[in-house]
Amino acid sequence: MEHIAAIMVLVGCMQGDAACREVPTPVVGFETVEEFHELLSPSIEEVGKAFKSAYGKCAEVDPALFVEDATIEWWITPSRQLEVNVIADDGTYAVAARTDDKPKFRN
Repeated sequence: MEHIAAIMVLVGCMQGDAACREVPTPVVGFETVEEFHELLSPSIEEVGKAFKSAYGKCAEVDPALFVEDATIEWWITPSRQLEVNVIADDGTYAVAARTDDKPKFRN
């Protein structure tokens, strides 16, 4: 059984960085970060054909998270960088609330 070391997150935006959504990736998981980097640029270019702005990033993950439930949280920073967090779901859930903090999108 292969061990997943990283996942690819692709995001496309239509109007600045306000109307963004996660885009399906060509490969779900990678055994090494190096494998990810080979596909990053071509994947971002492909997303850029359908969106005004395209972002991509590698998120390193604990191999156990790929078996368990996990949440992928992403956001575009004011400096126009994609940030990604992978969080293990512990079975508890919170109610979403609006804050003045940076917006986050969960998958």
